Amino acid sequence: MRREYPKHPIFNHPPFASAEYTNFERDLLAAVDMAVDEDPHILAIQKAIPAVSDRLRTTTGIMQTSQVTTSQVLREISGRVDDLKSVITDFVTGSFNISFTPGSQQPLPSVFSPRPQPISSSGLVPLVPPPIERLVQTVPAYKLSRTIYTIPDLWREWTKGLAGQPSVEALDACWGSRWRTGAEPQFYSRRKVIIDEIKRLAGENEDYETIVDELEQQRLRSGASLSKVINALKVEAKTRE
Repeated sequence: MRREYPKHPIFNHPPFASAEYTNFERDLLAAVDMAVDEDPHILAIQKAIPAVSDRLRTTTGIMQTSQVTTSQVLREISGRVDDLKSVITDFVTGSFNISFTPGSQQPLPSVFSPRPQPISSSGLVPLVPPPIERLVQTVPAYKLSRTIYTIPDLWREWTKGLAGQPSVEALDACWGSRWRTGAEPQFYSRRKVIIDEIKRLAGENEDYETIVDELEQQRLRSGASLSKVINALKVEAKTRE
């Protein structure tokens, strides 16, 4: 106050002339000057740093979750592209395939060739194709998908087929185990553990889709991969023996 009103009568009183008050006044003015000189923007930044840090951590978590989801989608797309490439290769080279009537339990083997069929001398009636018994002797080369991560996709490959390819059940019905070569027998036997469990749980009702959905929900809740599900089912099967 004395700095702003140095000639005010109150400062003529003896207490304001003592050495103690003079020292107190000097320390107080120094503290006030230091507080005034501090940049208010710096104070605002210091107060905002904790909030900014929390927001950055939240943003980083969201980005990491998005990256994991994107990676899974890319793996699924890659698997479907590989299946499509296989179908195109078969179409171009004229390799064997399976055709079957929807609703039929036993698929009918046949052969597909992009080349035109020979025509008889009359130019009107196609020549008779070779007997089907001779065609089925050529075993197709099929590799079980390595990009399947869910039980519904595994069931679809096993019963309906992926991307226009024959189902595993159709291959087994036509050629038995002859189509399983290389590493396929071991991979087939492990995947079949889940298929057998689905059929066991469905029983005579044959409500396979419901069982497939229930097993997939259990897998998602436990965060288990198909490999872990297979191992768990093997252990459970031994306890039932």
